[in-house]
Amino acid sequence: MQGFLKHIAEHNLLVPENHTLNVLDINQETHTLTLVPLTPIVAEIDYKTVMLNIESLSGIFGAESSWPEPNMTYQQNLNSLRVHQSEFESLTAFAYSIINEDASRCFGSVYIDPSRDELFESEVYFWICKTLEVERAHIINLLSDWLKHTWQFKHCKIY
Repeated sequence: MQGFLKHIAEHNLLVPENHTLNVLDINQETHTLTLVPLTPIVAEIDYKTVMLNIESLSGIFGAESSWPEPNMTYQQNLNSLRVHQSEFESLTAFAYSIINEDASRCFGSVYIDPSRDELFESEVYFWICKTLEVERAHIINLLSDWLKHTWQFKHCKIY
């Protein structure tokens, strides 16, 4: 898989390491969250959040995906984060953890993959922790703006 090498080169992009989102919850409270690369550095908070949300995450990557397994161990999660880190470093795919300002809590993840459909430049999957009550459409709008302006994607499919 070539990943995003051509897109990055054509647009002379620097891959963003971090991105801040100001998220408005259903009570109209603003939460400042940061997208950081999904690597072993966030393994502990990521694992806790995945396990807390395991029911709602089933099938996030399609019916054929078994992630996350209901009995997934911390070590299995850590191995998965190592794969995400490798993909990020090789510019083949980009996974981000959504964390709070002091990096003590994870609130979800964003995955940017090359599109399997030639009509799109990327496919973006995301999930938000059930403890952060936000409208899905709000997150889609924030991600769409970021993908358009920072990544310079014209056509993304967001799931």
